[in-house]
Amino acid sequence: MKKIFFTILLQLFLSAIAQELDLGFWKKFDDEILISNIVQSYNNNLDLKIANSKIKESEKIVKLSLSQELPTLSFDGLMGRTFASSNLERGKNNFAINNYKLTRFLLPLSVSWEVDIWGKNRLKTKSTKQSLKMIEQDKKATLVLLETSIAANYYNLIKIDKLIELEQDLYNLNSSLLTLVEKKEKTGLASPLDVLSVKEVLIESRQKIDNLEAKREVLENQTGYLLGDKLLSKIERKDFSKVKLIENFPFELNSNIIFNRPDVISAKENILRADYNAKAAKREFLPAFTVSGTLGFNGYNTLSKLFASNTGLAELWVIPQFDIIDGNRKYNFLKLKKLELDRSYLEYDRAVLASIEEVNDSLVLLKNENKNYELSKDNLDIANKKAKLNLSNKQYGLASEIDYILYQTKQIIAQQKYVSDKINYIISMVSLYKTVGGINFIDSL
Repeated sequence: MKKIFFTILLQLFLSAIAQELDLGFWKKFDDEILISNIVQSYNNNLDLKIANSKIKESEKIVKLSLSQELPTLSFDGLMGRTFASSNLERGKNNFAINNYKLTRFLLPLSVSWEVDIWGKNRLKTKSTKQSLKMIEQDKKATLVLLETSIAANYYNLIKIDKLIELEQDLYNLNSSLLTLVEKKEKTGLASPLDVLSVKEVLIESRQKIDNLEAKREVLENQTGYLLGDKLLSKIERKDFSKVKLIENFPFELNSNIIFNRPDVISAKENILRADYNAKAAKREFLPAFTVSGTLGFNGYNTLSKLFASNTGLAELWVIPQFDIIDGNRKYNFLKLKKLELDRSYLEYDRAVLASIEEVNDSLVLLKNENKNYELSKDNLDIANKKAKLNLSNKQYGLASEIDYILYQTKQIIAQQKYVSDKINYIISMVSLYKTVGGINFIDSL
C-alpha cells in the first residue's frame, strides 16, 4: 500500500514538473537517467533559483505599484504643551492675550487618496505587470538553456566514454603491432623507421586518451554545477550501446513556431510595457486631484475630556495640483518614453529575425549531422565486413597478423566516427529544441 501511494505521489510530482519542463520531449529519448538529471537540475540549479527569486521580487513590485492606486489611512497623533507670554497680540486692535499655558491632545485618523481620474496610476501598474511577464520569460529561457545544457553534456559524456574505450583498444592493437614490427626488424624484414612510426602512433594514441579523460572530467564538473551538486558526485549515464535516436524526427518546421520562444514573447511584452509607460507619461500633463481628510478628537488641557462631544474633529479637502512651469521635465520625460517605445518595436523585429536565423541554422546543422550519421553508419558496416573477411583470410593463411591488426584498426576508427556522428546528431536535435524555445514541436506536428 505504501509503495502504491509513493508511486502516485511521484507521478503527480513529475506531472507538475512536466508542465514547465516539457518532459514529453525528453521522454522520446527513452532514457530515465537523462530525465532524472533534468529533474534534479530543475530542483537544485542555482541559476534557476535566482530566476525564481527575481520573479518573486517583481511580484512584490507589482503589488507596490497597485498600492499607489489605493487610499492610505494613518494615525497622526499629537500631544503638545504651549507656553505663551502676555505680550502675545492678535488682530488689528492689538488684542493682548494674558499669559497662559495650554496642553493640546490630537488623536486623528488621516486619509489621503490620489483619485486616478485619468488612469495614470493604473497604466503604471500595468507596466509593472508587463515587466513581471518579461521576467517570467527570462526564467523560461534560463530553464530551456539549463535542460538543453544538461542533455548536451550528458550525451557528450556518453560519447567520450565510448571514444576512450575505443582509443584504448587502438592503443592495445598498436602495442601488439609494435611487438610484431620489432620482431620483424630483428629478422631484417622491417626497418627501424617502421618501428619508430608505430611508436609515434602509440604516443599520439596515449595523448588522445589523456585529452579525452581531461575533457570528460571538465564536463563532469560542469554538469555537477548544472545539477546543483556541491559534492560533484559521479554523473550517472547510460552506455553508448543503449542510446536511442528519436524516430521520424522532423527536418522542417512551421515558421510560426518562433513566436513561442521566450525572447520573442519577452520582446512583445516589452512593447506593451513601453506603450503603457508612454501613455502614463502623457497623462502627467493633466491635473492631479488628491482627496485628504481627518477624523478624530482634538482636546485641550484635560485628557479625561478628550473624547467629549465638543472635541470631535472632521475635515475634508480636495486638493487639485497642476504644474505650470516644470523646466520641460514632463515634456522631456514623455519624449524619452516615446523613444523607448520606438526602440521596443525595433527590438521585437530583431528578436524575430534572429529567431528565424537560429532555427534555420539549427535545421541545416541537423540535416547535415543526419547525413554524416547515415554515411558513418554505412562506412562502419563496410569496415566490419572487411575486418570479417580479413579474419577469414588470416584463418586460411592468406593474411598476416600485421594485416589483421591494420584492418582491426580501421574498424575501430570507423567506430569512433560512427560514435561521434551519432551523438552529434542527437545534440543537433537538442539544439533545435533550444532554438524553438523549448517547445515539444514533435507532438505538435
